[in-house]
Amino acid sequence: MRTLLLLSSAIIIITGCSRQETKMKEPLTMSFNNTELNEWIGIYSTKNSDVAHSGKTVAFLDSATVYSVGYLKSLENISKTKIDSVVFSYWIFCKNNKAKAKTVISIDKPDNTKNLFWVGNPIEDKVKEYNKWVHISETFVLPPNMDTKNVLKLYVWNNSKEEILLDDFKVEFY
Repeated sequence: MRTLLLLSSAIIIITGCSRQETKMKEPLTMSFNNTELNEWIGIYSTKNSDVAHSGKTVAFLDSATVYSVGYLKSLENISKTKIDSVVFSYWIFCKNNKAKAKTVISIDKPDNTKNLFWVGNPIEDKVKEYNKWVHISETFVLPPNMDTKNVLKLYVWNNSKEEILLDDFKVEFY
């Protein structure tokens, strides 16, 4: 009985003295690689490709398809806590320097009648190598006090006639 009491006391002391680690705030990853069809739009703009970054399919942009696969969700359905920023990343394959596109965030009224916020960052500053996959990552700070019923959209907009391939989309909210 005495041994059991000593053992129990030792366990309590060791447990109480154990080092607690503080964890960094992890992003809330909402979707990756366009697998959640209810959150992704433009799935029709994918095709099989021998040069896919991963898997066998890529999203493509060209003169007829100017908007990429995109993320679409109301702010209230993204997180229960306030979202300050979003990181939208993907891999891009451009054949030459004539390819022009923008990584876009848009926030619209729920009925899609009015755009409230729009930013489009050009890819040209980030893509310096061609016929090679290049990683793009954009951080967008959301406007304060946005109505959570508004709809957030993330996509790539091709404003050239060149074919552009995209793969492995990822969206993270902070």
